[in-house]
Amino acid sequence: MYALTGASGQLGRLVLKHLLTQVPANQIIATTRDPQKLADIAAQGVRVRRADFSDPASLSAAFAGATSLLIISTDVIGQRVAGHQAAIAAAIAAGVSHIVYTSAPGADPNASHPLLAEHGQSEVALATSGVKWTALRNSIYAENLKDFAGALLVNGQLLIPEGSAKHSWVTREDCARAAAGALLGKLAISGPVDVTGPEALSFADVAPRLSSVSGQTITAQVLPNDEIIAQIVAKGVPAESAGFIVGFTSWIAQAAPTTPTDTVEQASGTKPSPVDVVLRSAVTA
Repeated sequence: MYALTGASGQLGRLVLKHLLTQVPANQIIATTRDPQKLADIAAQGVRVRRADFSDPASLSAAFAGATSLLIISTDVIGQRVAGHQAAIAAAIAAGVSHIVYTSAPGADPNASHPLLAEHGQSEVALATSGVKWTALRNSIYAENLKDFAGALLVNGQLLIPEGSAKHSWVTREDCARAAAGALLGKLAISGPVDVTGPEALSFADVAPRLSSVSGQTITAQVLPNDEIIAQIVAKGVPAESAGFIVGFTSWIAQAAPTTPTDTVEQASGTKPSPVDVVLRSAVTA
């Protein structure tokens, strides 16, 4: 059987959708901290079980009978490594022979950024576990561009921070396709692998794409972070949200670039979607 954690989250539900088109529902174990959130999935015949990484005793029962497990990484920095280690140990005890884990490009246990360090530490736990493992290093979600564009567009200008790093933005849907395929053994790769969209774009590259999908002239304007925050707050973005968005985009603009891969197609048989799909929804919303 095929099990996954975090099944009630955005990515988890998409993975379930793709699994249900490929294997019988009773061969899927969907785990979550709150099984009531998956009542609709249980009604389709999927085995829904409670699993809480902070409650190791819940994990062994949740993974019982599974041969392959997808661990969708948690999002609480400072707690995720211990939770992932507990899940890995419980999976091994339950007889799981292949663990798939959602990671991030640049994962490194010695990284200065806590997100990358904790993903790296989780990968080390997998590498030393003795079971077959695959770490899906999902590139930055293309859906973030919709939120960024909505906040950073001011009078026909896309206000962007300094930095020219190009990233292979990938849709959450494509990450789910790749995860489902990897869980089903369709990705013949062990260890870490980057999951990306079809092309690498910087924030400056996004402006002409927005122009193309909107039919309006949109140009990129590089500004210091504090000036961007001031301008988007003036247009109505809450100050706390503005600080987060600009801080996040600034980190992305200066982070190590990512190169496109064919992982999504290898795992799912479908080419990844271009960012235009997401950007179109940003300008029509």
